[in-house]
Amino acid sequence: MQNNTRPNCIDKCNRRLFITKSICASLGVTLSSNLVLAMSSHSLYDKKQDKEIFRELDELVDKYFPIFGTCSQTSFYALNKTFDLKAEEFVKSLVSMPGVALRGETCGAVTGSLLAIAMLYEEDMFDNERKRLSREPSTRFCSQFEEKYSSTRCRDVIEQVTGKKYRVNEPEDYNLLAPEGVYDYCPAIIKEAVHIAAEIMLEKST
Repeated sequence: MQNNTRPNCIDKCNRRLFITKSICASLGVTLSSNLVLAMSSHSLYDKKQDKEIFRELDELVDKYFPIFGTCSQTSFYALNKTFDLKAEEFVKSLVSMPGVALRGETCGAVTGSLLAIAMLYEEDMFDNERKRLSREPSTRFCSQFEEKYSSTRCRDVIEQVTGKKYRVNEPEDYNLLAPEGVYDYCPAIIKEAVHIAAEIMLEKST
């Protein structure tokens, strides 16, 4: 299934480009394909537009992390809303994904972001040709996340941001993190993850 919806700011960029082309056509000016591509690329990747997307993502993270209480649900929900993936039904399935069932494994901000990337990149649920269109962007996402936090594992990310090593191997270990204020670091980690994911998803949206 291919999702052709785009963020509102991208739609605005495309409308501006359409208007520009229309005006040029009315004046008898023909734009080369390369110039059209350059104009489109410049508009879509304008830093101001990026900031608008990041600001929307940050606001969604701040609003919904206290509601969901998980990095996985919050990261996916923010990307789902911003990129209009129309996949809210997947949010509840991510409730056990932080640390992959709270065992200190893959960070929920990673799993939620990877799901959003796959939702946008993959074209067909039954990919008989096994094109795996989301594989490269997903690998790239993980590499960039690791550059920031040295790992994609929850326990390692916690150590990276707090400077303290916690025993996070079982679900009950997570109960000890709240009194230490560890969860106060989560929104910033989620924001970093969804920013990385958004940049990659914007490439598909062009």
